[in-house]
Amino acid sequence: MRKIILPSLIILIIIGSCTQKEVQPPHEGTWKVVHFMRVTADTLVWEFPGDFTGSEMKIWSKNHFAFAGRYKMDTFFIDNCGGGSYTLDGSHCEESYLYFLNAQETVGTSQKLLLEIKNDTLIQSWPCDENWQIDKSNYSLQKLVRMD
Repeated sequence: MRKIILPSLIILIIIGSCTQKEVQPPHEGTWKVVHFMRVTADTLVWEFPGDFTGSEMKIWSKNHFAFAGRYKMDTFFIDNCGGGSYTLDGSHCEESYLYFLNAQETVGTSQKLLLEIKNDTLIQSWPCDENWQIDKSNYSLQKLVRMD
């Protein structure tokens, strides 16, 4: 009987210690902006890096996002901070802004974005229309790399 109990206990301990690790969705975590551009009326209005220096990071948790950064153009500083909640369905992301330092008119509104993840790079572009299409003559695009 003892010959059966000891191996059975060892097997139970091994099985009990084998727990599945919860897989984090690929967008969750901390990301650093490495490229940012704005196109208006088919013209590149500004680009980072290039037209200005600085840095920004964005953090996604399960249901919320936040971003903070500081940019400098000549002697002028721009602090870019905001956040809120979001929903994600595949590559379709809708952010609802709870706060936004530089664009108070944005608070209480939502923005549709397209997200694409390639290895350690996340690309987000906006705004999207109701069919999740980007108007390539008027849009913004950010490339971010994973920090964590």
